[in-house]
Amino acid sequence: MKVLIVDDEKRLARSLADFLEPEAVEVSLAHDGLSGKKLLEEEPFDAVVTDLRMPGLDGLDLLRWIRESGPSVPVIVISAHGEVRDAVLAMKLGAYDYLVKPFDPDELLMRLQKAVTGRNAQSSLDAGRRKEGGPDLIGDSHGMREVLRLVNRAAPSQATILVTGESGTGKEIVARMIHTLSGRQGAFVPVNMGALPEQLMESELFGYEKGAFTGADARKAGLFETAHGGTLFLDEIGEIPLHLQVKLLRAIQDRKVQRLGALKGIPFDARIVAATNKNLEAEVREGRFREDLYYRINVIRLSLPPLRERRGDIPLLAGHFLGRFAAELGRKIQGISPEALSQLQSYDFPGNVRELENAIERAVILSDGPVLQLRDFVFFSGGSRASSGSGENGNREKVRSLAELEREAIEKALLRNTYHRERTAEELGITRRTLLNKIHEYDLSIPER
Repeated sequence: MKVLIVDDEKRLARSLADFLEPEAVEVSLAHDGLSGKKLLEEEPFDAVVTDLRMPGLDGLDLLRWIRESGPSVPVIVISAHGEVRDAVLAMKLGAYDYLVKPFDPDELLMRLQKAVTGRNAQSSLDAGRRKEGGPDLIGDSHGMREVLRLVNRAAPSQATILVTGESGTGKEIVARMIHTLSGRQGAFVPVNMGALPEQLMESELFGYEKGAFTGADARKAGLFETAHGGTLFLDEIGEIPLHLQVKLLRAIQDRKVQRLGALKGIPFDARIVAATNKNLEAEVREGRFREDLYYRINVIRLSLPPLRERRGDIPLLAGHFLGRFAAELGRKIQGISPEALSQLQSYDFPGNVRELENAIERAVILSDGPVLQLRDFVFFSGGSRASSGSGENGNREKVRSLAELEREAIEKALLRNTYHRERTAEELGITRRTLLNKIHEYDLSIPER
């Protein structure tokens, strides 16, 4: 994290820098608004901390400049007791937060982490919206209409929500929608518990103090603290081991977390949304998931139906993905043939919406016409395929993944075009940049020209 501190009280600014730098914060100092403005014009920062009363360009003027023509960066204002009215004005001008002097440096660090995480999460969400056409659920089936109804009812409350459904049904999209509709101003912080090594789960969730264990060279805030004011999304919550379930239950009940090596708990204000593709009731019966934790997270439950139970939504989803990938890849594809669409609707999609998304992306990349045909959907999952047709010799093709098929098609096109990137990209109907990304992704060997 790179932070600019703007304050004419040099001793205070230096003491804040001395506190923050051991916490992995790179600090630059400016002792008036004009110097701060110049630094912001010359180099990027993740956040700005500014005093209000300064000679020349004061904190409010600096904030106005940042809002109107400066960089997009969160600003935390620090003010004396008598300047609270100005601090409120600063919030109206776009400041992220404010602190009244004297304040605890730990409080400043927490708010900086929250501001920067919120900014990064919002950037990721915006990028996801551009890529995915928004974090919205697509579908008009009865099951999806019911999910959307519950999302809109539950989001404004503070209740803990459990989202269940098979892999690929869109559990994180639902969690993001809940956060967006909740009105909470903090970050959406997702964590996949199934992807975290068990030995790191506790320190990632709850944080740790400097010296708490070998290698803990600086204090680190956990994800509960990072999500303060926002939403913590605990994906694959069924993967948390029993000994950590006790601490998780206590944190959710008490609204406090205790860092490893700390003597007291830290309050947090984060909405908890959990998700799982497991049958938690069965996990409770088998003794692998605590019953008290199950009831604590299962205040409101949203169950996402698998794609095979809402086949009527497949044309909507396919059209959405087709439009997105055609735009991204610069392909002029007008639609999907009725035969192909019929086969898509008859397929069970064990990988659910994610599998359909991958199939449409591959078809857009490899199609050689303005309409996606049945032959463009040779994709497999669990030994099944969308098309029930046979190969030229009447035999079923060997089951291969989408990635394998895509890699083979790109390799053949490169060979046909003697590894000329522009001609290969033109033949495949993709941009040169997309082709280069695919070459790198699949680690394809390209002879020197």
